[in-house]
Amino acid sequence: MRFIALVFLLLLVETQIIASDFDTVSSFIEESVEGGVVAGGSLLILERGLVAYESGFGYADIESRNPFTIETPAIIASISKPILGTLAYRLSEKGKLDPGAPITNYLPAYANARLENGDLLNRPPTTIELLSHTGGTRLAERKLGRPWFASWTRGLRLDEVVNNYVEKIPFESQPGTKFAYSGIGTDIAAGVIEAAAGIPRNQLLLDELAIPLGMKHTRFRDAAAVDAISPLPTRYYYGKSGKLLVYKGLPVPPTNTYSSSGGSIISNAPDLARWLMMIQNGGIHQGAPFLSTKTFQEMLLPVSPGNRIRGGFGILRKNNSGQPLAIGHSGSSGTYCWIDFETDVIGIMLTQTKGTDIKPFRLELVERINTCLESE
Repeated sequence: MRFIALVFLLLLVETQIIASDFDTVSSFIEESVEGGVVAGGSLLILERGLVAYESGFGYADIESRNPFTIETPAIIASISKPILGTLAYRLSEKGKLDPGAPITNYLPAYANARLENGDLLNRPPTTIELLSHTGGTRLAERKLGRPWFASWTRGLRLDEVVNNYVEKIPFESQPGTKFAYSGIGTDIAAGVIEAAAGIPRNQLLLDELAIPLGMKHTRFRDAAAVDAISPLPTRYYYGKSGKLLVYKGLPVPPTNTYSSSGGSIISNAPDLARWLMMIQNGGIHQGAPFLSTKTFQEMLLPVSPGNRIRGGFGILRKNNSGQPLAIGHSGSSGTYCWIDFETDVIGIMLTQTKGTDIKPFRLELVERINTCLESE
């Protein structure tokens, strides 16, 4: 059985033994930092439960030259979505939530949800559909598709925001008929989770996932989290000249108030490794079930339409019967993680340089990592 403790015991020893295999990865990262492609970040690769490579690189803040280390916490953006999916199945495991039930069992206001043309929904979506972006909610790229940027959501509780969606933001399609990547759907799923547990979303993440898995730097971003966690890295984006500029971002929300449910979790590479290793291990964490085999298998079932599993991850590769062989998720703040069940590899890359700006860097980095692993 793999134990995350091995990561910390072997960070230095194991990396020193095989670091030469990853010379092309290290040189690429160094060149990218020096060339202003990415400000900084962390990279952790686990193979068969052991550290194959780990590095903090570049700067958490360019001006002060504060280094970005492997322990640096960062806003993980949309990696928050499969974390929320795991939280949903943790509550399912405890009998507090039925992810396949109509969300009106938990959010009665959605009995009045309508399409943009005014028609009532044929049926309410399920939490599974919301987590897999097949619930019919508005595409993120459309007008009103990112309400966390809207002033009306600030300072409200999650339930107030989610219940306001019924009137303010109609559904785009009938549930189960279309894939549309939607942060609104993730927000509603979080509202379901919160209502089912009777505990605020931010606290629920701590109680049911972060603390049980030993994820000491993992919180939804709010005033209490920012006070409890080390200073966060500066966020950057490419200006018109292609140079890195500071992204100011949104103000820190008051404790236990609304922020993007699918985009505002803070974590670091070792914390994410604990979560991903539990999934890699079939729901087992440090020798004990975090999720039962039945719940775990349900969480990994593919959803159609689209290319997602019930727990919110994207399917990167699947077998002939459609079962996922590799899953992963990226984030708009320049983050990415994946699990390759077939090769027994976990990868975590965290930066705070805008994800769309550094997509070529990410793709090249993952390609080089895979080449190094294949050559062992």
